[in-house]
Amino acid sequence: MLKPFASAIVAALAAVVLVGCAPAATNTEPKDSDTDVAESAAEETTTQEESSSSAGASGEASLDYGDTEYSAELQFCSLSTDNDALFHGVAFDASGEVVGYLDGDFGDLGNAPYGEVRIDFGATEQFESTDEFVAMGDASAHIVVTDSSDTSLIIIGGIWDNTGAQLGTATLRVNCE
Repeated sequence: MLKPFASAIVAALAAVVLVGCAPAATNTEPKDSDTDVAESAAEETTTQEESSSSAGASGEASLDYGDTEYSAELQFCSLSTDNDALFHGVAFDASGEVVGYLDGDFGDLGNAPYGEVRIDFGATEQFESTDEFVAMGDASAHIVVTDSSDTSLIIIGGIWDNTGAQLGTATLRVNCE
């Protein structure tokens, strides 16, 4: 008597499993509400891009200390009025020769600026690190932000090289287009 009942349960479970595995019917025609949502999202993205003054822009930077001058053509440059800065690009010496890659990231922790700019000599792209470099700034806030806007940044601080030798005081100027 239980055997027919057990067989019915197994058959019912098998049917449920098979129905659950069947592909759902899809409607490839967009609904008007889907089109409206996509258009709204596109308009919002355009508005955000227009209101972001220098995010993702290119620009130029210079790093000077003593008699040494470096410049960079920034491939990415993002500055804000609250001392946040992120930028990187190919670095050149005073004669215009490519010497490496400049990468900078600065921020503000309360009233204490922090961050670093570094030229990795011989590097050709962002995040490529080399054994020979010069750097300005560190996490201990040994920098002073003298001017900051959403298009320009000037920082003064100590500069050091890969051996740890202090090279004096440097000035970094960043301009985003």
